[in-house]
Amino acid sequence: MEKVPAATDSDRGAGPARHPLDRFRHLWASNPTGISIELLRVGIGLVWLLNLVFVLDPANQFFPTFRDTALSFAPTTLGGPGFANFVADHATFFAWVTALLTAYLALAFVAGFTTRLACVVGIIASAAFLFTQYLSTFQSPGGTDVGPHPLYLLVYLILLVGGGGRFLSVDAWIWARRKLRFPQLFRLLAGPRA
Repeated sequence: MEKVPAATDSDRGAGPARHPLDRFRHLWASNPTGISIELLRVGIGLVWLLNLVFVLDPANQFFPTFRDTALSFAPTTLGGPGFANFVADHATFFAWVTALLTAYLALAFVAGFTTRLACVVGIIASAAFLFTQYLSTFQSPGGTDVGPHPLYLLVYLILLVGGGGRFLSVDAWIWARRKLRFPQLFRLLAGPRA
């Protein structure tokens, strides 16, 4: 009778997995909170990716209509129309900044690359969008909801505090190699936990 070797931790899915789905199951079993935060990271990245599709789709006329869109927020910006008018006066610059910001946030959150920096950039962007759109979203009577930016801010804070980018991310892959020229800078930008 042939002797069958005992199952190892790797065979049971407790060790390093050979298949990505097995690795995901193992990580989920060992740290469901951490993996939930990673799923939130990828989810917000997919939202930004969809935003990027809207920006780049020529049918949406994002670049040609950016000035008019900025001016439409002049009556609803906190502190008056000055900021919206400034953005409208420099529409080409701010349209490109918005497009590049959208592309960066989509890539950073989906791939988990410079996750901590992406959270800070996302907080600043959402705060600016909330500032410019405040009176059009927080209107009573007549408003229908509070808009997406308070939720975006909450997601960024959860990712920042919860250590987004620790698993299944480019940040985690780079950190695991430990061959960083500037580890303190990488920790500041990506923030993986060892």
